[in-house]
Amino acid sequence: MMSLFKGCPGAINIREVVPDDIDCPQCGRQVEIWSDELTARCPHCGAQLSRQQGPACIDWCSFAEQCIGPEKYERLKKTSPAEEDAS
Repeated sequence: MMSLFKGCPGAINIREVVPDDIDCPQCGRQVEIWSDELTARCPHCGAQLSRQQGPACIDWCSFAEQCIGPEKYERLKKTSPAEEDAS
């Protein structure tokens, strides 16, 4: 049986973060953003960037906080797309 404290496969990009490059909509240059971040600031022009992220396991799994940790859980839940859609 899998230990939930090791986490589920659905949360791997939240627990074990990886960098990603997104294009700045203002200046067009690439900006590095990590898989557990929803926003970043462009170091070239200063624009605030937002990553589009669909629903994730933290939106429905009752073990999500234990799986990814309380600090990361609270930070990501503040900007959860599922909660934005409900309003």
